[in-house]
Amino acid sequence: MKSGDVSKCLWGLALGWGWAFPVLAQAPDTVKVGVYITSLYDFNLAENAYNADLWVWFNYQNDSLTPLETMEVVNLKEGDFSLAFYEKKGGINWGTHKGKLKLKKQWDIRHFPFDKQDLEIIIEEANYDISLLRYVPDIQNSKIDKNVKLEGWAIRDFVLHNEVVTYETTYGDPTLKGKSNYARLRVNIRITRQAFGLFLKLFTGVYIAFAITLIIFFVSPESVEARFGLTVGSLFAAVGNKYIVDSILPETTTFTLVDKVHTFTFLFIFLSLITSIIALSLSLRGRKKAAALTDWAAFWFILLSYIIINLWLVYVALAS
Repeated sequence: MKSGDVSKCLWGLALGWGWAFPVLAQAPDTVKVGVYITSLYDFNLAENAYNADLWVWFNYQNDSLTPLETMEVVNLKEGDFSLAFYEKKGGINWGTHKGKLKLKKQWDIRHFPFDKQDLEIIIEEANYDISLLRYVPDIQNSKIDKNVKLEGWAIRDFVLHNEVVTYETTYGDPTLKGKSNYARLRVNIRITRQAFGLFLKLFTGVYIAFAITLIIFFVSPESVEARFGLTVGSLFAAVGNKYIVDSILPETTTFTLVDKVHTFTFLFIFLSLITSIIALSLSLRGRKKAAALTDWAAFWFILLSYIIINLWLVYVALAS
């Protein structure tokens, strides 16, 4: 339960003068907060979650504070803290504990598998508002352990942000009006995927399906079963590949790189089917050379256009 704000100042009357004077409230306590990441693992795109093991510590002077008990991890999905430890050194209280956490993460999959992600751990004071307690990040001691290795990913940045979050409610506190403010520490870890190997694994199926479609241009237009069979088979293979890739990704309304590659593949396969119908019509009317020219022109147009579009899509994803 979040507690209320205290008055910033008290007002009274000066005896014999009849005017008001302020008695300023004591400044809020400052709590230094640090984080040491010992492990990052189980990146689950389908569940919008990832796991982190970490130590969190607090340094403060006011003996009445218990920040280990009054902190919360805002984006926690499940997990707990253990090994709580308290000690006072040189007049400074030191409290620390270890967390094994499963954290919520809305993955940005617009450019998957060439994606960049910001992993966040959001620590917030859950009891005292900023008139009583403020956070200061312990930047010097906060780090990611050098032994943390992420298969398929590279860690690019690690930053601590000190914030104040405002809630449009007083949580029922009668001393507040409309809003309440609390201290927050946001830990941001920027990672980038090492993706070329994964890209080939995911898209080899759709590219082979497209390559099979190109074979029809070397088959006689009058070989209807062969040409139409290859085209329809390629289309089903491309659709199947998309279902497989989509199964490892969270649902999204965003038109992703995966969607773009597969959509263009579907369109070019359909264009190949239209070309087959045109070439067949020309051939049946005795215009063999026109049918062959149609196949030749369609082959190079479809092949070059498809390659250029895919290279452009990959370039945009890498540059974003």
